[in-house]
Amino acid sequence: MINDDRPSRISDESDPAMPGLGTLVIRTWHEPDQTPDFRARISYSQAPGDEPTTVSTANPDEVLSVVRQWLLDQPLPPGNV
Repeated sequence: MINDDRPSRISDESDPAMPGLGTLVIRTWHEPDQTPDFRARISYSQAPGDEPTTVSTANPDEVLSVVRQWLLDQPLPPGNV
């Protein structure tokens, strides 16, 4: 997605029947003088008004684990149980 484009199924209008979606941002970079050289910082929240949690890691598997858990913790819309 470019320029904050939203998937077509998500609108900007507030729908009280639809739970708020959280935010997850992943920043990755390489530090060539370190072993391993991979680095990541993950900031996430479960709801729009929540204070974000930040995790830093040098382990790509930990990034995947945090993303997987964040996705599992997202609220489902009514009727999608």
